[in-house]
Amino acid sequence: MQNLLHKTVLITGASSGIGRATAELMASRGAKIVINYHSNHEGAMDTVRMIRDIGGESVAIRADVTKKNEVEAMVEEAISKYGVIDILVNNAGGGIKQSTFMDMTEALWDESFSLNVKSILLCSQAVLKYMIPRRSGKIINVSSAAAKIGGAGESIHYASTKGAVNTMTLGMSRELIDSGIIVNGVAPGMVETPFHDKFAPDSNRLEQLVSTVPMKRAATPHEVAEVISFLASDSSNYILGEIITVSGGR
Repeated sequence: MQNLLHKTVLITGASSGIGRATAELMASRGAKIVINYHSNHEGAMDTVRMIRDIGGESVAIRADVTKKNEVEAMVEEAISKYGVIDILVNNAGGGIKQSTFMDMTEALWDESFSLNVKSILLCSQAVLKYMIPRRSGKIINVSSAAAKIGGAGESIHYASTKGAVNTMTLGMSRELIDSGIIVNGVAPGMVETPFHDKFAPDSNRLEQLVSTVPMKRAATPHEVAEVISFLASDSSNYILGEIITVSGGR
């Protein structure tokens, strides 16, 4: 088990799904957790309560991670509360809605990149202002296995953003290691989260997608959280610029 005792972790988009599972798992391993959420206040507070119920320490902070002023205010509040951010998990993101390539609007394309790529830029820059002077910190970017297959089911825009996340992760890792910061990524495949409920609500469609997975099932959020927690721990200190795919072989 990876020990995260005395570490402070900021997880964006942690009110449900992979973010929530990661928050709960890291808290169980000793970390203090800053829960970022945008619109799901109830989910964020449920996550905080679950963490406190197991004896952990957590706070929820609302911020739209596509807006620089809100991101900076969130990070400043977290620093005021805990004094440090040791680990940043850039988990916030989504598919927004499906579209064929020819029907793709400029607005949908821009919104997708703002949510999935620009948010990583803004959150990382805000946290790095505090990590770099300490010459210590870890950043884990949540990508997607969709980046490797171009996006199935009218999701080229989503897959394209995750391809950008992969490139950002490698570039960040090379540039920031001289400042003592370790950057890696995780690329989930099919996961039992509200994301797939939204974009594949038909049970037959979900069964078809699952049938393409060599392991013949979707991952649980906890299984992805385990990999994120590993990358956040000292057990991964010699891993740099990697994107670990968690897709059951798909």
